[in-house]
Amino acid sequence: MKAALTISLFLAALAAAPATHAAAPAIAPPGTATLEALLACRAGSNFSEAEAIDALQAAGLAKKPGGTFEPEDTPVALFGGTVTSADVSVAEGEKSLFVYLNGVDAKRLAKAWSVTKVNEHANTEEPSYVKAIDKRHTLHVIAGDDYEGYSAAVKCQISR
Repeated sequence: MKAALTISLFLAALAAAPATHAAAPAIAPPGTATLEALLACRAGSNFSEAEAIDALQAAGLAKKPGGTFEPEDTPVALFGGTVTSADVSVAEGEKSLFVYLNGVDAKRLAKAWSVTKVNEHANTEEPSYVKAIDKRHTLHVIAGDDYEGYSAAVKCQISR
């Protein structure tokens, strides 16, 4: 009886102990929340070029020649994947924030955001999705491919 109690206590303690061999989840930098909020493309939201650049840099992305942003030293976790690159574009009549991701399924990401309309104009092998949030805001979830070096992309487009 005493041996059974000892074994039960040992097994209970073992089950309660944290698994030290399990991989630690990627911890997103504090600036990732701001970047995620901008990419969510909510009705009425807005950003300037400087604000978008600040969000990209706060998330751990560095500006590279040519104007793209890429992770500098460590991977940047976003939407369950990692950022391969990003860019911001502000032109007359339109601005956009675009992030390319690896390890994310475009279909799953679109479903999570209720972006269900297939973008018939997207030139992608797998379906890409688009959602008009309001008259000014459009959210794009784009399927990537191995050749391009990303698995999905997210774009918030705001017209003026």
